[in-house]
Amino acid sequence: MKHFRIFFLLFLFLFQGPLLFSQKFNKEASIDIESKLAKLDQFGNIYVVQPNNELIKFSSKGVKLWSYSNKNFGDIDQVDVKDPLRILVFYAAHQQIVILNNNLSEINRYSFNKDPDVQITLVASANNNGYWVYDQLNRELKKLSNTFIDELRSGNIYQRDGLDIKANYLYANDAYVFINDKGEGIRIFDRFGNFYKTAVIEIPREFEVEGSQILFGKERKLYAYDFLSFQLVSLEIPNVENATNFIKYLNHLLIIGEKQLTLWSLKND
Repeated sequence: MKHFRIFFLLFLFLFQGPLLFSQKFNKEASIDIESKLAKLDQFGNIYVVQPNNELIKFSSKGVKLWSYSNKNFGDIDQVDVKDPLRILVFYAAHQQIVILNNNLSEINRYSFNKDPDVQITLVASANNNGYWVYDQLNRELKKLSNTFIDELRSGNIYQRDGLDIKANYLYANDAYVFINDKGEGIRIFDRFGNFYKTAVIEIPREFEVEGSQILFGKERKLYAYDFLSFQLVSLEIPNVENATNFIKYLNHLLIIGEKQLTLWSLKND
């Protein structure tokens, strides 16, 4: 089955090829900064995690607004800004979640070390102020309340669905939960934690979702894969020297370079 998936993916790229979708962008801001993580919220605000694990928020015009740092927890592994009023920061090594407001002030925190029978490796914001987490030790998805109480558990995904997931990224919206299963594709679950389907695409790690489209940067290109129509599209984007990755969210595009970020907005024709 794995060889079939790989063959299918190669067929799309080499024989059919991704479709090219043309878009036009206006440059909004340029920020000279080195980043190890970067995110966009719905307003075009930019969130950057520097190599020293300081989180900085910039406006859509590139103005520095706020910053947050906590050296007690080590490396920041994930930042989720889908809700700009409730920003999620995850320190995997310390099993620590920190919740920040829109000014990057701490409003809550929780340590999964309280339970020795779990190992949380991935987190994501959920609707109704809750959270989705992936427990690697028990191979299950969990939905938590805003007070970190279990509301829903998928059960062992390997035992239930036969999926030996090598999870490296988690994303959730109102309808689905997405797990990047390294080398296999994006495993898609419904909002109750039931397995729905696999999007057979190879993504290094992070991605965004808009409707039925999974958007991801790979090999200095930006792609959109529709998990309903199975159509893969290469998005035409501005040519920026030394670009290493791309994040498109709603009407904004963030181009990530080695020591610079540029923000673009989609032109309205």
